[in-house]
Amino acid sequence: MNKVILMGRLTADPELRKTESGISKCRFTVAVPEDYINKDGKRDVDFIDCTAWRSTAEYVSRYFKKGSRIAVIGKNKSETYEKNGEKRYYKYVKVESVEFAGYNNPSSDKADEPDRNFPAEFDEIVSEDSPF
Repeated sequence: MNKVILMGRLTADPELRKTESGISKCRFTVAVPEDYINKDGKRDVDFIDCTAWRSTAEYVSRYFKKGSRIAVIGKNKSETYEKNGEKRYYKYVKVESVEFAGYNNPSSDKADEPDRNFPAEFDEIVSEDSPF
């Protein structure tokens, strides 16, 4: 089974491009912190390249930006190419789906400091009649 689940922050704004046949392709990198703290008292971070296609690519490029928290589900992929006569490998995650992974305030991980700048299509629902 080839399944990857990542949760982290985007290191830059996603890059949306179109193939010659008009298919949307979006590349982005997710910074994923390690679970442990190293000997310097900091968390090591892995930078994982991701590629999304079609409607998922357009969704990522529209609703996510540098610093956004994101959850990615996909597959490990690798490609080989030749450069200056040398065989090289490029590894990335082929994105199957993405989700918002919390509030998008890149300066804080605190849940009590949400970014309330929702896209226009999203309305915050506030109801005092909620049983929860």
